[in-house]
Amino acid sequence: MKTLFLKKFLSLSVYSNNSKSKLNFYLDSFSIFITVLSIIFIVLIISVNDGFKLVVNESLFNLNGKFKIYHKHNYKLNNSDYDKIISDLPNGTIVSKISTKNLIVRSKNLSKPVNVVAFSSYNNFINKIENNLISGKISDNQILIGKILADRLNVKVGSELIFINVDSLSIDGADKLVVGGIFNTNIPSYDKYLVYGNRKLFDNFIDDNYDYFLTNYDVLNNDLLKDNYRITSIFDLNKNLFNWLESYDTPIKILVIFILVICIFNILQSNFLYINRKEKDFYLLKTIGLNNRYIYMMILLRSFLILSFSCFFGFIISYLLLIIENNFKFINLPEYVYFTNSLPININYILPLYIFPFLIFILFTVSIYFYYNFMRKYEF
Repeated sequence: MKTLFLKKFLSLSVYSNNSKSKLNFYLDSFSIFITVLSIIFIVLIISVNDGFKLVVNESLFNLNGKFKIYHKHNYKLNNSDYDKIISDLPNGTIVSKISTKNLIVRSKNLSKPVNVVAFSSYNNFINKIENNLISGKISDNQILIGKILADRLNVKVGSELIFINVDSLSIDGADKLVVGGIFNTNIPSYDKYLVYGNRKLFDNFIDDNYDYFLTNYDVLNNDLLKDNYRITSIFDLNKNLFNWLESYDTPIKILVIFILVICIFNILQSNFLYINRKEKDFYLLKTIGLNNRYIYMMILLRSFLILSFSCFFGFIISYLLLIIENNFKFINLPEYVYFTNSLPININYILPLYIFPFLIFILFTVSIYFYYNFMRKYEF
């Protein structure tokens, strides 16, 4: 008997010709539609936000390494420092020796200021600038320049550039080098001003010492290095950028919570409408002996069914949209604003394991208040 009542009161009556039943079906369908949309928006927002942060983090790590090592007293580093640091780190740890220099680069009648990043060997260069090459290749015999700089100087792979030392007015302060590759990082300050090359190409401009070392190994926990060297993480060097990311992260989290609240209250509102439509039937159920607790559990089961059905289709649709966009890149972005020219996506398949239980918990918690009000309303 109870099973028959349960089936009757959970049915959407989709095939009924009764106008009231059809209205009930449309209202229930609209509630499910809103909940499905809420789930889709939640997954899309979280995936794009995480993808954007991942793109920024990976770009900075690939272009700078995770840690920079300086001399504790701001002196330049030398090969003895390199040997000492390597001896304190595990075998296989890559440490790149870097020298930098501000120069003027000239092509025909065009001149631009640049910052040269000179490495000892590209085989031992922690920087992954080769992942950003759009033409040419990285080598120890030619230089790499950014796309914006290449466009402004009107040069391409194979072109020759004249580098001039701003600290020298003599002919000895100039050298001619060949462009071996052009990179595009989507970071304006990199693509406008940075030039990469082996340090032997810049013998006229730099000395035998180094400005800093780069590594991806977590040297912050190495107390021996801290005694003699100053270690700075890429997060510390780019505080403004990461603070900017965090400032956008908080409103997005608030937006996700707001959508979750809408999702729950949409289901509860559907329940209130359902109770108003079935009010006479509930009194009939009480008359034949069913108690309030059983009737309420029937309504709560209806809520869980709507939520489960909506989450199932919401997650499927959202992940299909993410997979399609991730493979075909339909949405284009201004690359020098978002650090990428396509919509950044981080597809996390365990999101349902967080979102669905959280929604169940919130729905059950809010329903406790709903339960007590229901008991008082239908108590004879």
